[in-house]
Parts: sequence; structure tokens; C-alpha cells
Amino acid sequence: MSSASATDDDDGDGNDDDARDRSSESDSERDARSVELGTAPLLGTPREDGTRDDLDASGRRASAREVVREHGWVLGAFALSLVVTTMSMSVPFPFLSQEFARAGLDATRVGATFAALPFGVLVVSPTIAPRVLWRFDATMVAKYSLLGQAACVLATSAFAGRARWRVWLVCRLFQGFFNALTSVTMLCVVTRAAPDAVSITSGLQEVAAGFGTLFGPIFGGFLYDIHSSPKLPLMANGAAILLSIPPVMYAMRRLDGRDDRGQMSGPSQEERPSYARVLRRPTFLAAALAELVVSTSFGGIPTTLPLYLHQTLNFSPATIGLVYSLLAGLYALVTPIVGIVSHTPNSKVGDIVLCLIGMASMSVAHFFFGPSSLLGLPDPLSATARRRLCVWFPSVVYGVGSAFAFVPLLPLMQASVRNDGPKYADLANGLFVSCYFFGEMLGQLFGSSLVHELGYPAASTAWAFAIITSASGFVLVEFGAGLAKRLRSSVSRVRSMSDSLDSML
Repeated sequence: MSSASATDDDDGDGNDDDARDRSSESDSERDARSVELGTAPLLGTPREDGTRDDLDASGRRASAREVVREHGWVLGAFALSLVVTTMSMSVPFPFLSQEFARAGLDATRVGATFAALPFGVLVVSPTIAPRVLWRFDATMVAKYSLLGQAACVLATSAFAGRARWRVWLVCRLFQGFFNALTSVTMLCVVTRAAPDAVSITSGLQEVAAGFGTLFGPIFGGFLYDIHSSPKLPLMANGAAILLSIPPVMYAMRRLDGRDDRGQMSGPSQEERPSYARVLRRPTFLAAALAELVVSTSFGGIPTTLPLYLHQTLNFSPATIGLVYSLLAGLYALVTPIVGIVSHTPNSKVGDIVLCLIGMASMSVAHFFFGPSSLLGLPDPLSATARRRLCVWFPSVVYGVGSAFAFVPLLPLMQASVRNDGPKYADLANGLFVSCYFFGEMLGQLFGSSLVHELGYPAASTAWAFAIITSASGFVLVEFGAGLAKRLRSSVSRVRSMSDSLDSML
């Protein structure tokens, strides 16, 4: 883990006496106390020999291969649920903007309809989803949330004609509610199964999301070209969600073993986790802000880039789906590598460095997507040059860079609350999901209006500078905290030496 995480823990920002007492406990003592309070992990409970599932008997951190072998069933269920739910979000990307444009909808309504799903996730994920998970069986929550998403997709296919944007909006809003329950439940289950392998979990999460985004637009664009209607791709997507439920349920029952291990009882009032404590952590806030800006870029691309490519290069929905497949495919290929590098105990590349490399790459991609006038490229460019320089090249850079930028964020957030107990980790998971979808909602809500007012080249340039600014803030918060600590230590030593000299004189 990066030095920034250690800085947070050493400084004790936002910690009270209780948090310091918890930080002095050993892992086995903290797990035993969790069992007494009724807050034992869903998975990864202490063994009879006192060791944890993610550590061996000598206390050595489990390798990536060992983590996958130990928790294969839960990781598989987690990945499958993410693939199908991400597909359900990305299937309409190649054709929905064009559908709304032909229906004569203004940019505000288009943005609101796209933003409805992430808004629904934002409403449920930070507070409601963790409490539902603590109250009910995790397997039951996962089952009914997947059923709810399938019902929303099928309802959209049945009632959403070309001009019925209100049906799209309402169905996507409720799909967001159910998506939040699925995402937070599965993320909490996995991070409790392997609490010291969050980097691998984060990498797997982004691999699954990347493959969902890879197949969704191709799937949706291809079926739309066949039928020239959203009904066929939406019906196929709803069927895919329904078909995913039996294997996910089987995997969760297999890993639970007993019914009581799939349930988390709610804490008493005085033991209830505090959001104020989580939000006082500089590392958590810096990572959350970076995630917010990066996900704003994620959300803005589907509402702006497809129509821009169609208007300027006459790309068909199927070709636009291929552009998305390149972005998502590279993202899916690179994320496990980033997760393993982040998980490696002796790695010299910290999470913050990985994140900054990724954010810099995303900024470069945004400059070329326009392309930005700041690049000084010849105007006009030939169609072939525009495809190579302003579509395929930035797609490669964006796909790789986004993996570097996003994977380390969850480990940074989890590290900042590691000493506060498992339910604080659950809150961190909920806030992680809500930050992502809040940014995606902002990108989808205001992306079309921004492009309408400024034009796509200027809007893409603005996104590049927003990412650069958040990365600069990340550097200031993380490395500035360490510098301030060293300066305070130096000043204290100088004062001590001065006091010693005064006493001698």
C-alpha cells in the first residue's frame, strides 16, 4: 500500500481514542471482538487456529493466486453479477442518443434520462444498501436485486417507444436502485472474504465491469442494426440478467455454507458506524474526489461521443460499439495487472503513483478525442487521419489509463478505515459505489448540454483539465501531508535543541 495510506494512519486524522485503541489490536483480537458484537465478517471468519482466511499460519500475506484459489466461488459470483449488470447499463449506449435525437428531445431531457440510472444508485448505495445488507441475508438481497434489474429492463423494452423518454427515465431510475443493492452487497461480501486483498478485488471488479462494457455496446448496437428498435437488445439483456441469477445463487450458497454466515445483524445505536469519521480522512477524501472526476468522464462519453462520431465521421451504431469495445477491452485486460501490482507487498509502485499515471493518460486521451485546439493539429484533418489520431489512438490511451486511474482508489479508501472495523469498510464500499455513480450521473446529466454549448472539442478539453486539477489536488493532499509532518518534526527537533542550549547556558 502506498505511503499516503500510512500517513493517514500515523497522523490519526479524524481518529478518536476508540479508534486508536482499535488500531493497537491484533487482527485476531479485532476479529474476536467483531464476533462478540455480532459484526463478524460474512466470510473470512477467524479459524480455530486463530488465523484469518487471507493470512497463512505464519502471518504472511496471501499471494494473488492463493486468494483466487481460496475465494474462487465468491469472486466468480461477484464477477458474473457485475458483467450482466454493467451490460444492462451499457447496452443502450450506441443507439439511445440517436433515438432521442430523432424524437426531437432537447439536450436537458436526454441528459436527465441518461443520468437517472446513476442517480438511483447514488440514492441507495451510501446509506440504504449497507443497512439492508446488515438486516437481511446477503444471498436474498443479491437475488431480488438482480430480479429487480431484469424487471426494469424488460419493462423498458415493453413500454418505451421512441418518444417515450419518461418511461426510459423511470425504468432507469429503478434499475439504479436495484443496481446499488447488487453492487454494494457483492462488494461487501468479497472485501470481507479477503480484507487484505482489496487491490485484487478492485482489479476483478474493473475486469468484470470492463467486459460488461465491452460486450454491452457491441451486443446492443448489433441487435439494434438488425431490428432498428431498442426492443430486441433490451429483451435479450433482460434475459441475460435472469439467466445469471441461478449461478450467482449457487455460488453464494456454496461459499456461505451456513445460513447464518450470510446475514449481518444491525449494530446497536452506540455501535453504528459514523460517516463523519470516514469523511474526516484526507486519503479517503482525496481518493473520493479523484473517483468523482474520473467517473464524470466515464459518464460523459456515452452521452456525447456516439453522436459526435456519427455526425463528424458517419459512424454507424455497430462501429460506435466497436469503439466502446476497444475502450472496455483494454480496460478489462489491464485492470488485473494493476490489481496484482497494487497487491504485491514489496512493490515500489504505490497506489497513488498508479492512480496519477492513469489520470495523466486519461487527460491526454481527452485532448485528442476532440481534438483540442491546444494541440495545434492541422485543420481540417482528413477522415482517415481523424479516425486514427482522434478515435483509435485516444481510445487505446483512455482504455489503458482508466484502469491505472481507477483500480487503486478502492484500496486507498479501504486502507484509510482499516482500523475501524468491518462495518466501516462496508460504509467505504457504499461511498465508493455512490461516488462512482454520482460522477457518472453528473457526466450524463450535463455532458450533452456542455457539448451543445461549447462543442465537443472544447468540452473534451475541459474534462482533461478537470482530471489534471483533481490529480494535482491528490498530490497536494497526499504528499503535502507527509511534507507537513516532516516539517513539524524538524521544527520540534530545532526547538528541543534550542531549549537544551538555553538550559546549558
